[in-house]
Amino acid sequence: MKGQVGTLVKAMDILDALGQIGPLGVMDLSRKLKMDKSAVSRLLSTLKSREYVRTLADGRHDLGLRIFELGQILQDRMPVRQTVIPHVEALGRETGETASAAHYHHGQVSYLHDCISDRAIRLGGRVGLRCLPWQDVCGKAILAFCHEDYVIACHQFDQQAGRSDLPEIGAMLAELAAIRKKGFAIEKNTDSCIIAAAVPSLHRPCSIALMVGGPASRIKKTDSQKLAKLVIEHAQQTAQSLGWTA
Repeated sequence: MKGQVGTLVKAMDILDALGQIGPLGVMDLSRKLKMDKSAVSRLLSTLKSREYVRTLADGRHDLGLRIFELGQILQDRMPVRQTVIPHVEALGRETGETASAAHYHHGQVSYLHDCISDRAIRLGGRVGLRCLPWQDVCGKAILAFCHEDYVIACHQFDQQAGRSDLPEIGAMLAELAAIRKKGFAIEKNTDSCIIAAAVPSLHRPCSIALMVGGPASRIKKTDSQKLAKLVIEHAQQTAQSLGWTA
């Protein structure tokens, strides 16, 4: 029994690595997971037979279609997602821009639902996207309302895991403090402007954020303030619908 459980854990480690890092070869997986190359090959072969893993043209391995199918089933069954959807749709209607909801869990941000703008020039959808919170506007909006010790521990974990492009922790804590003071996070470049606000919770850590975004040419400074107010209002309404705040 112990051997069977150990094999299952190793298979899940492979799936986690492919999900978090992206396509990898057998040798890369062997080094990163400190696992024997032959064991990695056997597990990949088993996972591939059930379509949990697929092999790319260059020989590397990536997550398979079965993972996507199960993810879609899980999304449809998630009560939180069903509760959040009407608020995302309302935010999209009121702003005319693309609105989304994101969930933070186990150190990663996953996008749950999109309401994509019908304008000719618009921000694309993000459903299915998974990323680290440090470079994500919703991730920052959520971390801003998490305890500082927790943020530091998450940063240290990602450092030890060899994550690339991690920000310096002092600069990140300062940025999160500024977000907390304003009540929202904003990400603006030459192409787009995105605003996100965490769904508040009185008795549990923040884990959900709403965002709205569009082309930077359409969202000026005054517009961004109005959008921020709307995102915060809908985040508060979402919290009430979930029973997280009075």
